[in-house]
Amino acid sequence: MRREYIKYLVWVVCVTIWMTLCFIAPDFIDNPHDSVRSVLTIGAYLCALGTASLWIIYIAGLNKYIAFISIPLLGIGGAVVSYYRVAFHATITPMIIDATLHTNGGTIAGVVSWQLIGWIVLNITVAIGFCVWRRGLKTPTYAWLHAIIGVILLFTYYTMNGRLRSSINQRYPYNVVHNLIEYKQQQVQLNSNRITLPYTAKELPDSIDVVFVLGEAARADHLQLNGYERETTPLLAARKNIVSFPHIYSEATYTSTSVPVILSPADSLHPTYSGSHTSFIHIMNECGFRSAWISNQDNGRTYVSFIHEADTIIFPNASKSVFVFDPWYDEQLLPPLDSLTARSTARNLYVLHTIGSHWYYNLHVPEAYFRFTPATTERVITNNTEEQIINSYDNTIAYMDVVLDSLIQRLENRCAILIYLSDHGEALGEGGVYLHAAETEALHLPACVVWYSDKYAKAYPDKTEALIRNKDKRYRTDFLYHSILSAAGIETEGNCPEMNIFR
Repeated sequence: MRREYIKYLVWVVCVTIWMTLCFIAPDFIDNPHDSVRSVLTIGAYLCALGTASLWIIYIAGLNKYIAFISIPLLGIGGAVVSYYRVAFHATITPMIIDATLHTNGGTIAGVVSWQLIGWIVLNITVAIGFCVWRRGLKTPTYAWLHAIIGVILLFTYYTMNGRLRSSINQRYPYNVVHNLIEYKQQQVQLNSNRITLPYTAKELPDSIDVVFVLGEAARADHLQLNGYERETTPLLAARKNIVSFPHIYSEATYTSTSVPVILSPADSLHPTYSGSHTSFIHIMNECGFRSAWISNQDNGRTYVSFIHEADTIIFPNASKSVFVFDPWYDEQLLPPLDSLTARSTARNLYVLHTIGSHWYYNLHVPEAYFRFTPATTERVITNNTEEQIINSYDNTIAYMDVVLDSLIQRLENRCAILIYLSDHGEALGEGGVYLHAAETEALHLPACVVWYSDKYAKAYPDKTEALIRNKDKRYRTDFLYHSILSAAGIETEGNCPEMNIFR
């Protein structure tokens, strides 16, 4: 009987290898690597992810009839997911699910090719072969006990490490379930009723453009504007009407918790407001602004309701995710903005959510803008030198400088105000900590820069003078809600003047 059980384990391992190589490995085709160590690390990573699939196959294969259904279905789904990952550098996201559910048959037919059909047929054939193989195997004794043990091992493996779990959730077949759940949760958020805080609109200009650039992982101490020794923001430094705030504090250190606080009236006294109240977008809509959300990131569940307050929503890179190592740049936000400003109304609000300084840094900076070298060459951050990491990170800040300057060029002849605020900072190896979603000082100190046009200064001299006076004060990121409304001529009611950089 032991020999028969070993045969079953061999079958499980072979099915796992097939799934890992055909459906998970394609996620790593564009991973940067520059050494044997890096290749070995990616190989170990693949093994770790494949193990997460092994437990599913082990449990499903205990009953040959369940195996006859599940293995071909896994083969069909994996073939589709892996094909689009390779052919279009696209991965499953809640936005892709939403687009698929609301796309007509003609559009779907346009992305079906003979290569896709061939890849599906090949993997169905392999899956049927595994089913035939399984048919000739004996079912392990006490299969129910094996199933219980398998579920326990699966749960233990899935929950034992947060970073591994996050990666598993973005790999087949877990990514299908995870993103469907995320999509469903987003729909619940969109259908929730929210409260709008009282406000007074008494200084609304006849014409104004308010631009909020939501940054990603940009830390204040790496801006030349704030005294950093490198020329990371030379274009902004050469402009007038630029005010940098070097002492902004972010309580949260990752996007999903920091962004809701920035957009909503939530603060340290009212932390639940991010889940129960509307954002400044809704209020500005009520005051006659035409609003647009243009994003280089995804529909975050914690702030998706705020996104959908905007009149226009544009995602130039809806099929991308931070788990896809494929270039995408914040300059891609500018053409949609140009299209909107060409038919702009008297009062406009534009929110641009950037990919900014998110890892892998090099992928978010066109090579022509690499100012500091040598840059990183390895996907695994610790396989790079400290110099490479800082150089690549500083290149993202220098590229941010280019993007913001391009925005200002589009606005300088208008009555316009632009506020840039990063969601949090980034760790670059201090104390052995890298990236974000951890706990170190650099993560709590995001970059913040404000620019205003001459026409805006003429219309609001008191606000611009207060802005300059307040630049060295300390604020938390929850200042944004009250400040951006004030910048637009809308004052929130209540005791919050200390949260307004324009007062």
